[in-house]
Amino acid sequence: MEWLHNFHFIRPLWLLLIIPALAAVFLFRQRRKNNGQWQQVIDPLLLPYLLDGNDSQKPASPFITLLMALAAFIVAIALAGPTWQKIPQPVAKNQDALVIMMDMSLSMGSQDLSPSRYVRAIQKVTDIVRSRQDGQTALIVYDADAYTVAPLTDDTDTIENLLPSVSPFIMPAPGSRPDKAIELAQTLARDSGVGKVQLLLLTDGIQNKDIGRISDVLDTGLASLKVITIGTSAGAPVPMPGSGFLKDGQGNIVMPGLNTGAVEALASALNIPWRNMTLDDSDWQSLISQQAELNPQVDADPHEQQHRFDLWADQGYWLIFLLLPLALLLFRRGVVVSVFLIPFLWPHDSYAFEWLDLWQTKDQQAAEIMKDDPKAAADVFEDPQWKGSAAYKAGDYQSAAEAFSQSADSAVNHYNRGNALAQSGQLQDAVKEYQQALKKDPSLKAAEKNLQTVKKALEQQQKQQQQNQNGQQDDQQQDQQQSQDQQSGQQNQQQNGQQGDQRQNQQQNKQQDQDQKQNNQNGEKPSDNDPQNAEDKQQQASAEQQDDADKDDKTQQQQASAEKNKADKENDGKNPQQAQNDSESTMTREEQAAMQQWLNRVPDKPGNLLQRKFLYQYRQKDNQESGDVLW
Repeated sequence: MEWLHNFHFIRPLWLLLIIPALAAVFLFRQRRKNNGQWQQVIDPLLLPYLLDGNDSQKPASPFITLLMALAAFIVAIALAGPTWQKIPQPVAKNQDALVIMMDMSLSMGSQDLSPSRYVRAIQKVTDIVRSRQDGQTALIVYDADAYTVAPLTDDTDTIENLLPSVSPFIMPAPGSRPDKAIELAQTLARDSGVGKVQLLLLTDGIQNKDIGRISDVLDTGLASLKVITIGTSAGAPVPMPGSGFLKDGQGNIVMPGLNTGAVEALASALNIPWRNMTLDDSDWQSLISQQAELNPQVDADPHEQQHRFDLWADQGYWLIFLLLPLALLLFRRGVVVSVFLIPFLWPHDSYAFEWLDLWQTKDQQAAEIMKDDPKAAADVFEDPQWKGSAAYKAGDYQSAAEAFSQSADSAVNHYNRGNALAQSGQLQDAVKEYQQALKKDPSLKAAEKNLQTVKKALEQQQKQQQQNQNGQQDDQQQDQQQSQDQQSGQQNQQQNGQQGDQRQNQQQNKQQDQDQKQNNQNGEKPSDNDPQNAEDKQQQASAEQQDDADKDDKTQQQQASAEKNKADKENDGKNPQQAQNDSESTMTREEQAAMQQWLNRVPDKPGNLLQRKFLYQYRQKDNQESGDVLW
């Protein structure tokens, strides 16, 4: 009988509804009874002329009155929420949102990192996606414009399956515009209703112009940007599919190196953390896992901690089946019964409205909505500690820090303010708050642990800044030496390879002349050394991949047609009656086998679909701006 011991009502105040309901039934009964007394003294022939239509009704029978009272009793019990068992409920759904933005400009094809920069970036993103057990993740690629590969979703398997199809050679236009990727990522976050989103940018460098562009589009209240740089300062050639290496306007082979100067300026201007790509996971874990490393703030509501795992299951909805036969019996007189059924039309859950809400304070009202909308609750709270707690949960760490600074001078408030400052990137101020919390309460182990974590982060920042300063000086010296070596090496290569290039050009010009007569009306020959033709080379490389797939399809179709013609010839040698009998059996099996064999040979290339999608979206946009760089 454990259920009887646990039986109670979730909303017991609804039982008070029984009193006015029974009073209404009694008054209804008395009114009908009084009307019936006139019928006892007036001739039935005169009733229609002496009494109104409502007053001339017969008195209600006791059975109808009993059914109405029973219906009111069942409705009151159902609204009170009878329950006797608990059901497990998650504390809160992880609403952490991460948008990964991958640079897919032509420079990402450089092979200074084996096998190439973009392949290493894909491997890094794969590790990140596999590690995300919950939360929402999105993937964006960009060159001169930004394109959505996958919107915000908790299905990370889909993103992992699409990653191998991404490459710089399926992109529609050359260039690199990270500001457009950030703008698209924030649009995805707003459309998904996300209050706070983390943006992870994987790039092999940005321009000085991008600093102002990013600062203009970045919404710091919505998004927090982190950067991972890819590549080396020396760089390496960029092999183009079917057309040698990427060259500049003077015909020199392009060797794009990683220049961290603009990235450092961006990080300094907007307080953006960044790391260079490493072989392990320490680069992205130090950027997007910082929030998970810090212990959550001390919850100011102990009642929520006690009841955060189980919820009482409301069993009142089962009583609606008892009302169905009553409604069937009273459907002709269903006006009163319909009034009692109206509350069942209100959607409500275990946190439905109660009469006590009429006397709640601002803090109590904000506590009710804090579970669903902590940002709105932060505006309603009057108590600074509650306000800071709500702002922290909403991701507004700067407001949370200000609210905690107005709270009482206690260890818990210093600890919470330290967490808010750490999340907003103010690590030095966070260290001071943790130290103040330990002075107030030396036994607060969570503050001591977070203090050590923030100190390590500060040391890493200082070491990284020193390494970057030393690395810039070394890179400048290496670049000067390499430029001299390259100039001397290129002169030797041009002299030694001039004869070989002439032979190859003579063979290629024969085939190119035929294509140029059809495509070039002016008779001008495009030059690979012209930077304006870098876009044509990129599209030509992707078109060659399409042509290979089309050639495979034509070959497979020819093989299937040959098999079918062979079968037709065999049938021609048979008599008409035998061929007619075999056409429904033998030919059907042969056609199915040939079709299945043809389908098995069709290559599965999701990259072709992405290429067509990006090209379509690029052409749909008007007034495309220049990407400023071609690789």
